[in-house]
Amino acid sequence: MATPTKNYSFSDLFGTHKTIFLDEDVNQGEKVFTSSYTPHSIWHREEEMKALVSYFKSIIVSPTTSSKKVILYGPVGTGKTVISHAFGNELVNYLARERNHGDPKFRYFHINCRKTKTPHLILTTVLRYLVSGFPLRGFSVDELLRMFTLLLYEQNLTVLLVLDEIDYLFPEERTDFLYSLSRLEESPILREEFGVSNRLESRFNLLTITRDKNFRYYLDTSTASSLGRNYITFNPYTRYQLFDILASRAELGLREDCYNDEILDTIANLAEEKGDARFAIELLWRSAKICEAGGEKKLSAEHVRKAVVEVLPIEKSIIDDLNTHQKLVLLSIARLLSVCSQSYVTTPEVRREYEMVCEEANNIRPRRQTQVWAYLKDLHRLGIIQQEVENRHLANGRSIGRISTIRIRDIPTEEIIQTLNHSIEDSSQS
Repeated sequence: MATPTKNYSFSDLFGTHKTIFLDEDVNQGEKVFTSSYTPHSIWHREEEMKALVSYFKSIIVSPTTSSKKVILYGPVGTGKTVISHAFGNELVNYLARERNHGDPKFRYFHINCRKTKTPHLILTTVLRYLVSGFPLRGFSVDELLRMFTLLLYEQNLTVLLVLDEIDYLFPEERTDFLYSLSRLEESPILREEFGVSNRLESRFNLLTITRDKNFRYYLDTSTASSLGRNYITFNPYTRYQLFDILASRAELGLREDCYNDEILDTIANLAEEKGDARFAIELLWRSAKICEAGGEKKLSAEHVRKAVVEVLPIEKSIIDDLNTHQKLVLLSIARLLSVCSQSYVTTPEVRREYEMVCEEANNIRPRRQTQVWAYLKDLHRLGIIQQEVENRHLANGRSIGRISTIRIRDIPTEEIIQTLNHSIEDSSQS
């Protein structure tokens, strides 16, 4: 006979003890551990913030003479998004206090290209902020650019547009769109519409954020030249820098008696190899959740060990946001590596496995070889795989040609397969 399930009251389930997170009534304590949280004090990025201020100083001191285009580069979890948010918000507040009557109004827009993947969506999002009730459909990208250009003059605006995770912008549209944005100041629209010769050079500023150090080399020469050479590099955090970041988040989000410096140092040590603050912060949050779920009141090394198993060294949402065929290609790589004695697979092997995976996934029609190659490049740019071309030789030293090898970066293949299977299943049902 089956053992009857015990009935619990809500007080039994939730308990009467206080959570180890602060401000549990509205989950404010947990918000400080999310990637969208912008702290008041940002650790170990003073030089990068100074560089941003230097590049965009013209918005403050001479808003009608020049525009800037700047690129932020750095691996995932190195503070690029946090710094850009903090900079944009501080600029808004400063100009609201200091601008003179008649100065252009300042607007700051932060668009994440992982969620907003097309030029049409980006421009529509911005225009809906500037024009109440602006329609979501009905205009081409060229028409949207024209309306945006006119609004800069009609509303007397200076704009800073941040395109975060630009790697996710569809490659076939990325170059043309960035070229158009970088050349807004050369638009003849003002002369045609208003009979004035004002250049829009000062009214539009662009900040792009990428995790790919070779980002500029994927653009054509004209676009790369238009974006300029204003690069700010974000290096991975050191162990001691990660400790400071964890300590500041713990102070804001956890009760003081539930953790100690030893636990924070343990987590910082685990995250040091990649220098990824986002991974370190998620590891701290997950450890605290495991501690709380067990009814315990103090974080231990065992909670951290359990959390490591649950936390992928790359955000699950990054995998979720891949398109269907990118997921299928990644699943093909993971399946091959899970049964392979080598640490790598080759492009032809991935192509064959991909065709099988497509057939299994409700007979999805596989894409051509050139498109599969493009998906591999996308996965490489996003930091999910490593793709290298190697020269192969026989024992006597004679070259037998070049081969493209593919590895998954420090993520257990079982975790990748499980995550992708769930994600692909959810996509097919939605």
